[in-house]
Amino acid sequence: MNMGKILNTQKEQTLSGPECLEVKNLWKIFGPKAKNLLKSDLRNVPKEEILEKTGCVLALRDISFRIEPGEFFVIMGLSGSGKSTLIRCILRLIEPTAGSIIIHGDDICKYDKEKLTHMRRYTTSMVFQHFGLLPHYNVLDNAAYGLKVRGMSKEERYAKAEQALETVGLKGWESYYPGSLSGGMQQRVGLARSLATDPEILIMDEPFSGLDPLIRRQMQDELVEIQEKVKKTIIFVTHDLYEALKLGSHIAIMRNGEVIQIGTPEEVFTEPADDYVRDFVQEASPAKVLTAGKIMKEPGVLLYEWQGPKAARHMINVSEHDYAFVVTKHHELLGIATFDGMNALIRKGSGSIREALVTDLPTCGPNTLLEDLFPLAPLSPYPLAVTDEKGKFLGQIRNRTIIESMIRDREEVVND
Repeated sequence: MNMGKILNTQKEQTLSGPECLEVKNLWKIFGPKAKNLLKSDLRNVPKEEILEKTGCVLALRDISFRIEPGEFFVIMGLSGSGKSTLIRCILRLIEPTAGSIIIHGDDICKYDKEKLTHMRRYTTSMVFQHFGLLPHYNVLDNAAYGLKVRGMSKEERYAKAEQALETVGLKGWESYYPGSLSGGMQQRVGLARSLATDPEILIMDEPFSGLDPLIRRQMQDELVEIQEKVKKTIIFVTHDLYEALKLGSHIAIMRNGEVIQIGTPEEVFTEPADDYVRDFVQEASPAKVLTAGKIMKEPGVLLYEWQGPKAARHMINVSEHDYAFVVTKHHELLGIATFDGMNALIRKGSGSIREALVTDLPTCGPNTLLEDLFPLAPLSPYPLAVTDEKGKFLGQIRNRTIIESMIRDREEVVND
Protein backbone atom coordinates (compact mmCIF):
# COMPACT_ATOMS: atom_id res chain seq x y z
CA MET A 1 0.00 0.00 0.00
CA ASN A 2 1.37 3.43 -0.92
CA MET A 3 0.65 5.26 2.36
CA GLY A 4 2.56 8.32 1.18
CA LYS A 5 0.12 8.76 -1.66
CA ILE A 6 -2.85 8.59 0.71
CA LEU A 7 -1.34 11.00 3.20
CA ASN A 8 -0.26 13.48 0.54
CA THR A 9 -3.75 13.59 -0.89
CA GLN A 10 -5.25 14.09 2.55
CA LYS A 11 -2.73 16.84 3.31
CA GLU A 12 -3.68 18.67 0.12
CA GLN A 13 -7.33 18.54 1.15
CA THR A 14 -6.56 19.78 4.67
CA LEU A 15 -4.81 22.86 3.38
CA SER A 16 -7.73 24.18 1.37
CA GLY A 17 -10.48 26.35 2.78
CA PRO A 18 -12.83 26.05 5.76
CA GLU A 19 -14.10 22.57 6.39
CA CYS A 20 -17.63 21.41 5.76
CA LEU A 21 -17.09 17.91 7.13
CA GLU A 22 -13.99 16.24 8.50
CA VAL A 23 -13.54 12.70 9.77
CA LYS A 24 -10.58 12.16 12.10
CA ASN A 25 -9.16 8.79 13.19
CA LEU A 26 -12.54 7.08 13.04
CA TRP A 27 -12.83 3.49 14.29
CA LYS A 28 -15.79 1.17 14.50
CA ILE A 29 -15.42 -2.24 16.13
CA PHE A 30 -18.42 -4.44 16.80
CA GLY A 31 -18.16 -6.73 19.80
CA PRO A 32 -17.41 -6.87 23.52
CA LYS A 33 -14.66 -4.68 24.96
CA ALA A 34 -14.06 -2.98 21.62
CA LYS A 35 -12.41 0.05 23.24
CA ASN A 36 -9.98 -2.19 25.10
CA LEU A 37 -8.90 -3.63 21.76
CA LEU A 38 -7.85 -0.13 20.63
CA LYS A 39 -5.41 0.05 23.53
CA SER A 40 -3.68 -3.20 22.56
CA ASP A 41 -1.30 -4.24 19.80
CA LEU A 42 -4.19 -6.06 18.13
CA ARG A 43 -5.41 -2.76 16.69
CA ASN A 44 -2.80 -3.10 13.93
CA VAL A 45 -3.36 -6.73 12.90
CA PRO A 46 -5.65 -7.91 10.03
CA LYS A 47 -9.36 -7.94 10.79
CA GLU A 48 -9.49 -11.74 10.40
CA GLU A 49 -6.97 -12.13 13.23
CA ILE A 50 -8.93 -9.69 15.39
CA LEU A 51 -12.07 -11.74 14.88
CA GLU A 52 -10.28 -15.01 15.65
CA LYS A 53 -8.59 -13.77 18.84
CA THR A 54 -11.26 -11.48 20.28
CA GLY A 55 -14.57 -12.22 18.59
CA CYS A 56 -14.75 -8.56 17.57
CA VAL A 57 -15.52 -7.42 14.02
CA LEU A 58 -13.39 -4.56 12.73
CA ALA A 59 -15.62 -2.43 10.50
CA LEU A 60 -13.61 0.82 10.26
CA ARG A 61 -9.92 1.31 11.00
CA ASP A 62 -8.47 4.78 11.69
CA ILE A 63 -10.21 6.66 8.85
CA SER A 64 -9.48 10.33 8.19
CA PHE A 65 -10.59 12.57 5.35
CA ARG A 66 -12.00 16.01 4.68
CA ILE A 67 -14.85 17.14 2.43
CA GLU A 68 -15.06 20.72 1.22
CA PRO A 69 -18.33 22.69 0.95
CA GLY A 70 -20.10 21.93 -2.35
CA GLU A 71 -17.88 18.93 -3.10
CA PHE A 72 -19.17 15.70 -4.66
CA PHE A 73 -17.29 13.14 -2.57
CA VAL A 74 -17.64 9.48 -3.53
CA ILE A 75 -16.97 6.57 -1.18
CA MET A 76 -16.36 3.44 -3.22
CA GLY A 77 -15.69 -0.16 -2.32
CA LEU A 78 -16.91 -3.70 -2.70
CA SER A 79 -19.40 -5.36 -0.38
CA GLY A 80 -17.94 -5.61 3.11
CA SER A 81 -15.45 -2.78 2.60
CA GLY A 82 -17.09 -0.63 5.29
CA LYS A 83 -18.53 2.14 3.14
CA SER A 84 -22.11 1.87 4.42
CA THR A 85 -20.91 1.61 8.02
CA LEU A 86 -18.88 4.77 7.46
CA ILE A 87 -21.79 6.92 6.35
CA ARG A 88 -23.98 5.57 9.14
CA CYS A 89 -21.27 6.58 11.59
CA ILE A 90 -21.21 10.05 10.02
CA LEU A 91 -24.92 10.35 10.82
CA ARG A 92 -24.42 8.51 14.12
CA LEU A 93 -26.97 5.93 13.14
CA ILE A 94 -24.11 3.70 14.26
CA GLU A 95 -22.00 4.94 17.16
CA PRO A 96 -18.27 5.11 16.38
CA THR A 97 -15.91 3.31 18.74
CA ALA A 98 -13.37 6.13 18.58
CA GLY A 99 -12.55 9.22 16.57
CA SER A 100 -14.19 12.51 15.65
CA ILE A 101 -16.72 13.66 13.05
CA ILE A 102 -16.50 17.42 12.72
CA ILE A 103 -19.13 19.53 10.96
CA HIS A 104 -18.42 23.27 10.89
CA GLY A 105 -16.06 22.99 13.82
CA ASP A 106 -18.30 20.88 16.07
CA ASP A 107 -17.54 17.26 16.93
CA ILE A 108 -20.95 15.64 16.48
CA CYS A 109 -19.74 12.55 18.36
CA LYS A 110 -20.21 14.70 21.48
CA TYR A 111 -23.76 15.76 20.57
CA ASP A 112 -26.59 14.83 22.90
CA LYS A 113 -29.86 13.45 21.51
CA GLU A 114 -31.40 16.90 21.01
CA LYS A 115 -28.44 18.31 19.06
CA LEU A 116 -28.17 15.14 17.01
CA THR A 117 -31.86 15.29 16.05
CA HIS A 118 -31.48 18.94 15.03
CA MET A 119 -28.45 18.08 12.87
CA ARG A 120 -30.31 15.29 11.09
CA ARG A 121 -33.31 17.51 10.42
CA TYR A 122 -31.55 20.67 9.31
CA THR A 123 -27.92 19.99 8.32
CA THR A 124 -27.94 16.54 6.73
CA SER A 125 -30.33 14.47 4.66
CA MET A 126 -30.22 10.88 3.41
CA VAL A 127 -31.23 9.30 0.10
CA PHE A 128 -31.65 5.55 0.48
CA GLN A 129 -30.91 2.71 -1.92
CA HIS A 130 -34.47 1.38 -1.78
CA PHE A 131 -36.21 4.76 -1.97
CA GLY A 132 -37.82 4.62 1.50
CA LEU A 133 -41.10 6.13 0.28
CA LEU A 134 -44.35 5.89 2.21
CA PRO A 135 -46.72 3.90 -0.04
CA HIS A 136 -49.90 5.50 1.37
CA TYR A 137 -48.56 9.04 0.75
CA ASN A 138 -48.72 10.60 -2.69
CA VAL A 139 -45.64 12.08 -4.36
CA LEU A 140 -46.18 15.54 -2.91
CA ASP A 141 -46.68 14.28 0.65
CA ASN A 142 -43.62 12.05 0.35
CA ALA A 143 -41.51 14.97 -0.85
CA ALA A 144 -42.83 17.14 1.98
CA TYR A 145 -42.41 14.52 4.70
CA GLY A 146 -39.13 15.81 6.13
CA LEU A 147 -40.62 19.28 6.44
CA LYS A 148 -43.69 17.83 8.13
CA VAL A 149 -41.42 16.23 10.73
CA ARG A 150 -39.92 19.65 11.34
CA GLY A 151 -43.37 21.01 12.11
CA MET A 152 -43.63 23.28 9.08
CA SER A 153 -47.10 24.42 8.05
CA LYS A 154 -48.85 22.51 5.29
CA GLU A 155 -48.88 25.45 2.89
CA GLU A 156 -45.18 26.21 3.32
CA ARG A 157 -43.99 22.61 3.14
CA TYR A 158 -46.07 21.94 0.02
CA ALA A 159 -44.57 24.99 -1.66
CA LYS A 160 -41.03 23.80 -0.92
CA ALA A 161 -41.86 20.22 -1.92
CA GLU A 162 -43.34 21.35 -5.24
CA GLN A 163 -40.18 23.33 -5.96
CA ALA A 164 -38.02 20.29 -5.18
CA LEU A 165 -40.18 18.05 -7.38
CA GLU A 166 -39.77 20.50 -10.24
CA THR A 167 -36.00 20.44 -9.72
CA VAL A 168 -35.93 16.65 -10.15
CA GLY A 169 -38.28 16.71 -13.15
CA LEU A 170 -41.49 15.51 -11.47
CA LYS A 171 -43.69 18.55 -11.88
CA GLY A 172 -47.21 17.29 -12.63
CA TRP A 173 -46.79 14.01 -10.72
CA GLU A 174 -47.67 15.39 -7.29
CA SER A 175 -50.94 13.45 -6.87
CA TYR A 176 -49.61 10.04 -7.95
CA TYR A 177 -48.66 7.30 -5.48
CA PRO A 178 -45.28 5.50 -5.39
CA GLY A 179 -46.78 2.22 -6.63
CA SER A 180 -47.66 3.82 -9.96
CA LEU A 181 -44.12 5.16 -10.58
CA SER A 182 -41.10 3.55 -12.20
CA GLY A 183 -38.00 2.85 -10.13
CA GLY A 184 -36.24 5.90 -11.51
CA MET A 185 -39.19 8.15 -10.72
CA GLN A 186 -39.42 6.76 -7.19
CA GLN A 187 -35.77 7.58 -6.67
CA ARG A 188 -36.43 11.11 -7.91
CA VAL A 189 -39.12 11.44 -5.24
CA GLY A 190 -36.59 10.32 -2.62
CA LEU A 191 -34.12 12.89 -3.90
CA ALA A 192 -36.81 15.60 -3.90
CA ARG A 193 -37.68 14.75 -0.30
CA SER A 194 -34.05 15.34 0.68
CA LEU A 195 -33.69 18.53 -1.37
CA ALA A 196 -36.92 19.99 0.05
CA THR A 197 -35.33 20.25 3.50
CA ASP A 198 -32.46 22.26 1.96
CA PRO A 199 -29.69 20.33 3.77
CA GLU A 200 -26.07 21.40 3.68
CA ILE A 201 -24.90 17.79 3.38
CA LEU A 202 -26.69 15.23 1.21
CA ILE A 203 -25.74 11.60 1.84
CA MET A 204 -26.65 9.06 -0.83
CA ASP A 205 -26.23 5.35 -0.09
CA GLU A 206 -25.97 3.48 -3.43
CA PRO A 207 -29.14 5.27 -4.60
CA PHE A 208 -29.04 3.95 -8.18
CA SER A 209 -27.88 0.37 -7.62
CA GLY A 210 -31.41 -1.07 -7.87
CA LEU A 211 -32.15 0.59 -11.22
CA ASP A 212 -31.81 -0.81 -14.73
CA PRO A 213 -28.53 0.22 -16.42
CA LEU A 214 -30.15 2.71 -18.81
CA ILE A 215 -32.22 4.35 -16.09
CA ARG A 216 -29.17 4.38 -13.86
CA ARG A 217 -27.13 6.31 -16.42
CA GLN A 218 -29.98 8.77 -16.87
CA MET A 219 -30.20 9.32 -13.12
CA GLN A 220 -26.45 9.89 -12.95
CA ASP A 221 -26.69 12.54 -15.67
CA GLU A 222 -29.64 14.17 -13.96
CA LEU A 223 -27.87 14.20 -10.61
CA VAL A 224 -24.93 16.03 -12.20
CA GLU A 225 -27.33 18.64 -13.59
CA ILE A 226 -29.15 18.97 -10.27
CA GLN A 227 -25.87 19.39 -8.38
CA GLU A 228 -24.92 22.17 -10.79
CA LYS A 229 -28.09 23.98 -9.68
CA VAL A 230 -28.21 23.28 -5.94
CA LYS A 231 -24.46 22.95 -5.19
CA LYS A 232 -24.86 20.77 -2.12
CA THR A 233 -22.09 18.90 -0.35
CA ILE A 234 -22.76 15.33 -1.48
CA ILE A 235 -21.39 12.12 0.00
CA PHE A 236 -22.19 9.39 -2.50
CA VAL A 237 -21.65 5.69 -1.80
CA THR A 238 -21.22 3.20 -4.63
CA HIS A 239 -19.54 -0.09 -5.52
CA ASP A 240 -19.47 0.88 -9.21
CA LEU A 241 -16.21 2.34 -10.54
CA TYR A 242 -17.78 4.00 -13.59
CA GLU A 243 -20.31 5.73 -11.35
CA ALA A 244 -17.55 6.92 -9.02
CA LEU A 245 -15.40 8.22 -11.87
CA LYS A 246 -18.34 9.95 -13.50
CA LEU A 247 -19.73 11.71 -10.45
CA GLY A 248 -16.96 12.30 -7.95
CA SER A 249 -14.75 15.33 -7.56
CA HIS A 250 -12.81 13.17 -5.08
CA ILE A 251 -13.04 9.41 -4.53
CA ALA A 252 -12.20 7.48 -1.36
CA ILE A 253 -11.58 3.80 -2.11
CA MET A 254 -12.17 1.42 0.80
CA ARG A 255 -11.09 -2.15 1.51
CA ASN A 256 -11.52 -4.17 4.71
CA GLY A 257 -12.62 -1.11 6.68
CA GLU A 258 -9.73 1.09 5.58
CA VAL A 259 -9.42 3.97 3.12
CA ILE A 260 -6.57 2.96 0.82
CA GLN A 261 -6.62 5.92 -1.57
CA ILE A 262 -8.23 9.33 -1.85
CA GLY A 263 -7.90 11.33 -5.04
CA THR A 264 -9.56 12.90 -8.02
CA PRO A 265 -10.94 10.45 -10.61
CA GLU A 266 -7.93 11.17 -12.80
CA GLU A 267 -5.48 10.54 -9.95
CA VAL A 268 -7.16 7.27 -9.03
CA PHE A 269 -7.08 6.16 -12.67
CA THR A 270 -3.55 7.22 -13.56
CA GLU A 271 -1.84 6.77 -10.17
CA PRO A 272 -3.43 3.77 -8.40
CA ALA A 273 -2.11 3.42 -4.84
CA ASP A 274 -1.72 -0.36 -4.95
CA ASP A 275 -2.62 -3.52 -6.85
CA TYR A 276 -6.14 -3.51 -5.42
CA VAL A 277 -6.90 -0.09 -6.92
CA ARG A 278 -5.01 -0.99 -10.09
CA ASP A 279 -7.25 -4.04 -10.56
CA PHE A 280 -10.28 -1.79 -10.20
CA VAL A 281 -9.24 0.72 -12.82
CA GLN A 282 -7.96 -1.78 -15.41
CA GLU A 283 -11.46 -2.16 -16.79
CA ALA A 284 -12.19 1.57 -16.90
CA SER A 285 -12.10 3.44 -20.18
CA PRO A 286 -9.59 6.32 -20.30
CA ALA A 287 -12.18 8.26 -22.31
CA LYS A 288 -14.39 8.43 -19.22
CA VAL A 289 -11.62 9.65 -16.93
CA LEU A 290 -8.94 11.67 -18.73
CA THR A 291 -9.62 15.37 -19.24
CA ALA A 292 -8.60 17.91 -21.84
CA GLY A 293 -6.35 19.63 -19.32
CA LYS A 294 -4.42 16.39 -18.86
CA ILE A 295 -3.60 15.90 -22.55
CA MET A 296 -3.42 19.46 -23.94
CA LYS A 297 -0.10 20.85 -25.22
CA GLU A 298 1.32 24.31 -25.74
CA PRO A 299 1.40 25.25 -29.42
CA GLY A 300 4.76 25.63 -31.10
CA VAL A 301 3.83 29.17 -32.17
CA LEU A 302 1.40 31.57 -30.53
CA LEU A 303 0.61 34.91 -32.17
CA TYR A 304 -0.65 38.13 -30.61
CA GLU A 305 -3.24 40.43 -32.15
CA TRP A 306 -0.87 43.41 -32.43
CA GLN A 307 1.59 41.56 -34.63
CA GLY A 308 1.52 42.47 -38.31
CA PRO A 309 0.81 40.00 -41.14
CA LYS A 310 4.48 39.85 -42.27
CA ALA A 311 5.72 38.98 -38.79
CA ALA A 312 2.87 36.49 -38.39
CA ARG A 313 3.64 34.88 -41.76
CA HIS A 314 7.29 34.52 -40.83
CA MET A 315 6.53 32.87 -37.49
CA ILE A 316 4.08 30.49 -39.14
CA ASN A 317 6.56 29.73 -41.90
CA VAL A 318 9.29 28.64 -39.49
CA SER A 319 6.88 26.47 -37.52
CA GLU A 320 5.93 22.90 -38.42
CA HIS A 321 2.37 23.90 -39.37
CA ASP A 322 0.73 26.41 -41.70
CA TYR A 323 -1.37 28.03 -38.96
CA ALA A 324 -1.10 29.48 -35.46
CA PHE A 325 -3.51 30.47 -32.69
CA VAL A 326 -3.94 34.20 -32.08
CA VAL A 327 -4.65 35.71 -28.65
CA THR A 328 -5.12 39.15 -27.05
CA LYS A 329 -2.74 40.64 -24.52
CA HIS A 330 -4.88 38.96 -21.85
CA HIS A 331 -4.45 35.62 -23.64
CA GLU A 332 -8.09 35.50 -24.77
CA LEU A 333 -8.48 33.34 -27.88
CA LEU A 334 -9.32 35.28 -31.05
CA GLY A 335 -8.92 32.59 -33.71
CA ILE A 336 -6.37 31.04 -36.03
CA ALA A 337 -4.09 32.80 -38.49
CA THR A 338 -3.08 30.79 -41.58
CA PHE A 339 -0.08 31.19 -43.87
CA ASP A 340 -2.35 31.78 -46.89
CA GLY A 341 -4.45 34.26 -44.93
CA MET A 342 -1.39 36.31 -44.02
CA ASN A 343 -0.21 36.26 -47.64
CA ALA A 344 -3.58 37.63 -48.73
CA LEU A 345 -3.35 40.44 -46.15
CA ILE A 346 0.14 41.36 -47.30
CA ARG A 347 -1.00 41.58 -50.94
CA LYS A 348 -3.96 43.65 -49.83
CA GLY A 349 -1.75 45.97 -47.79
CA SER A 350 -3.79 45.60 -44.60
CA GLY A 351 -2.05 45.98 -41.27
CA SER A 352 -4.29 43.95 -38.92
CA ILE A 353 -4.15 40.17 -38.77
CA ARG A 354 -7.60 40.13 -37.14
CA GLU A 355 -9.11 40.70 -40.61
CA ALA A 356 -8.07 37.23 -41.81
CA LEU A 357 -8.58 35.03 -38.79
CA VAL A 358 -10.48 31.74 -38.77
CA THR A 359 -12.86 32.29 -35.85
CA ASP A 360 -15.36 29.45 -36.19
CA LEU A 361 -13.42 27.06 -34.00
CA PRO A 362 -14.60 24.31 -31.66
CA THR A 363 -13.32 24.79 -28.11
CA CYS A 364 -13.44 22.83 -24.88
CA GLY A 365 -12.70 23.43 -21.22
CA PRO A 366 -9.82 21.86 -19.27
CA ASN A 367 -12.24 19.55 -17.43
CA THR A 368 -13.91 18.22 -20.58
CA LEU A 369 -13.68 14.43 -20.65
CA LEU A 370 -11.85 12.66 -23.44
CA GLU A 371 -15.05 10.95 -24.60
CA ASP A 372 -16.66 14.38 -25.11
CA LEU A 373 -13.80 15.49 -27.35
CA PHE A 374 -14.54 12.90 -30.04
CA PRO A 375 -17.51 14.73 -31.62
CA LEU A 376 -15.60 18.04 -31.53
CA ALA A 377 -12.48 16.84 -33.29
CA PRO A 378 -13.95 16.45 -36.83
CA LEU A 379 -15.54 19.92 -36.76
CA SER A 380 -12.34 21.70 -37.79
CA PRO A 381 -9.09 20.89 -39.63
CA TYR A 382 -7.25 22.64 -36.81
CA PRO A 383 -6.51 21.42 -33.27
CA LEU A 384 -9.08 21.86 -30.53
CA ALA A 385 -8.49 24.95 -28.45
CA VAL A 386 -8.71 24.53 -24.68
CA THR A 387 -10.01 27.66 -22.95
CA ASP A 388 -11.16 28.56 -19.46
CA GLU A 389 -14.56 30.01 -18.57
CA LYS A 390 -13.37 33.51 -19.54
CA GLY A 391 -12.12 32.46 -22.96
CA LYS A 392 -8.44 32.47 -21.99
CA PHE A 393 -6.39 30.19 -24.21
CA LEU A 394 -4.77 27.36 -22.24
CA GLY A 395 -3.51 24.94 -24.87
CA GLN A 396 -4.34 22.81 -27.89
CA ILE A 397 -5.29 19.20 -28.55
CA ARG A 398 -4.57 17.59 -31.89
CA ASN A 399 -6.71 14.70 -33.10
CA ARG A 400 -3.90 12.19 -32.90
CA THR A 401 -3.22 13.27 -29.31
CA ILE A 402 -6.65 12.00 -28.31
CA ILE A 403 -5.97 8.54 -29.71
CA GLU A 404 -2.39 8.42 -28.42
CA SER A 405 -3.52 9.42 -24.92
CA MET A 406 -6.06 6.62 -24.77
CA ILE A 407 -3.47 4.03 -25.83
CA ARG A 408 -0.66 5.40 -23.66
CA ASP A 409 -2.67 5.71 -20.44
CA ARG A 410 -4.25 2.29 -20.88
CA GLU A 411 -0.80 0.73 -21.31
CA GLU A 412 0.57 2.61 -18.29
CA VAL A 413 -2.23 1.40 -16.06
CA VAL A 414 -2.02 -2.20 -17.29
CA ASN A 415 1.79 -2.46 -17.27
CA ASP A 416 2.67 -0.30 -14.26
